[in-house]
Amino acid sequence: MKNGEKRLNSYQQWQRPPVSDPMPYLQEAADIIQSHEINLDEEGILDLLQIKYRWPEPSLEVINQCQKKSNGFFDSRGYIIFDKWKRLFDLGFTSLLSNVMDLTSDLRSLDQKLFEYKGSETNANMYLSAGTVFNRASFDPHNHDYHVIVKPIYGTCTWSINGQTKEADPSDILIIPEGTMHSVIASPEPRLSLTINMSG
Repeated sequence: MKNGEKRLNSYQQWQRPPVSDPMPYLQEAADIIQSHEINLDEEGILDLLQIKYRWPEPSLEVINQCQKKSNGFFDSRGYIIFDKWKRLFDLGFTSLLSNVMDLTSDLRSLDQKLFEYKGSETNANMYLSAGTVFNRASFDPHNHDYHVIVKPIYGTCTWSINGQTKEADPSDILIIPEGTMHSVIASPEPRLSLTINMSG
């Protein structure tokens, strides 16, 4: 071993090499996402949710008052009972829609752009709410072991990101690096946002 060289003497050292600054990668991805128009309003997303066989359990979940994911609106075969779910939506509970990059032509074209940029598939979810001042807007502050970019599609809500409060609307893009504490703390009006997992 030459002078100045360090021996990799633990599994952790060689398993997780030093990671370069992720912000240029995330900022460029955010620019791609922000400049891409997604034309989807409340009527449109509610129409998509009536495609019964597109929403097998657990691709649609509701965040209840105990911040648990509720899914008591599926039939015995595991497909959505739209009217039962819609009752919770109308009461102001926030819904989590999983794996949504195939839903519309706008989302599919964004998925293709991100594939060409990242070199890998993209997983993304949507958060949907009719707006509430009484029910939980989302999960309590939490973090992830992957980077997230959030694109509001319609509506305004208030975020807490690393203890800083930010109001976000469709003109914004939010970059949330891995390990960053975040949550939606107020969602008084109808909103739909796209949350994109930027892991490799």
